[in-house]
This record gives sequence, C-alpha cells and structure tokens, in this order.
Amino acid sequence: MQCVRIGSSLSSYCKVLSGVPQGNVLGPVLFVIYVNDIVDCAAHSVCVKMFADHTKVYTVICDECFSDRLQSSLDYICSWSDYWQLKLSPSKCTYMNSSRVNSASFPDVKYNVCSSSLPSVSTVTDLGVRYDTHFSFRPHINNIVSKASHRAELILKCFTT
Repeated sequence: MQCVRIGSSLSSYCKVLSGVPQGNVLGPVLFVIYVNDIVDCAAHSVCVKMFADHTKVYTVICDECFSDRLQSSLDYICSWSDYWQLKLSPSKCTYMNSSRVNSASFPDVKYNVCSSSLPSVSTVTDLGVRYDTHFSFRPHINNIVSKASHRAELILKCFTT
C-alpha cells in the first residue's frame, strides 16, 4: 500500500502492484538486480556492458557469422524485455562500425531492435565523451572548444569598448 504526503495532508492509500516509489534509496539497487541477468543474453563473443539504465552490446565482426551473433543477442534482449515488461526505446538505439583502419571493409549489415531498424552513426557519446568510428576524440574536443568559444564571445559582449 502507498499514499502521498504533502505537508501534513495524506492521500488515500492504494495498492502498489509493481515498481518502487520514485526517490526510494533501494530503487537503483533493485533495478540493477532486476536487469542484471540481461548480460546472459549475449551469444559467444558478444559483450554486454551496463551502466545504470544504459546497455551497450558489441563484438568484433570478422565475418557474417559474428554479425548474426550480434543480431541474435539484440533479438534476445528484445524478448527478455518483453518477458520482464521492461519497455525498450529503439528510437534511442544506434550502431556504429568502429575501426582503427578503413571502415569500408565492413560488410553492409543492418541491425534491428524490437523490429526497428537501427541507424548507423559516425560518432557516439558514451558517458559524456564523444568519439568517432576511428576511436578519435576529435568530435569531443571540437565540441568543448566550440562551447568555450561561445562562452568567451558572451563574456566579450558584456564589455563595451
């Protein structure tokens, strides 16, 4: 049972069928326990990394078999999320072919999450750091320089000459 308290007023009690009240200190721990078995979805050679409610799935693609394993892992994640009633956001999902060499050698493979085709991207932001397909941090550096330049211009406008 749960109710809402504002000041000294209480709402009527209602049954809570699932979930954890927002702001509860156990919420993040219970969520991690709830989703922790999603890493078992990975096919051989496919890695799954999680941080809070973000999940990254990746592998080294040597041939078509590795692409199939990656898609199989994505399919399993969709099945897992349906089974546990945890809605995914395919619109927030992308894929990137990363390489230190020419990425033209990658096969033209399309990946899907929950029947939604994933767009291929050339840069990605991971935990606040932006990098490109060659693992260069140039997009991150350019972004920081652009923000600093914009702020310097704003400060300069504050002064009259």
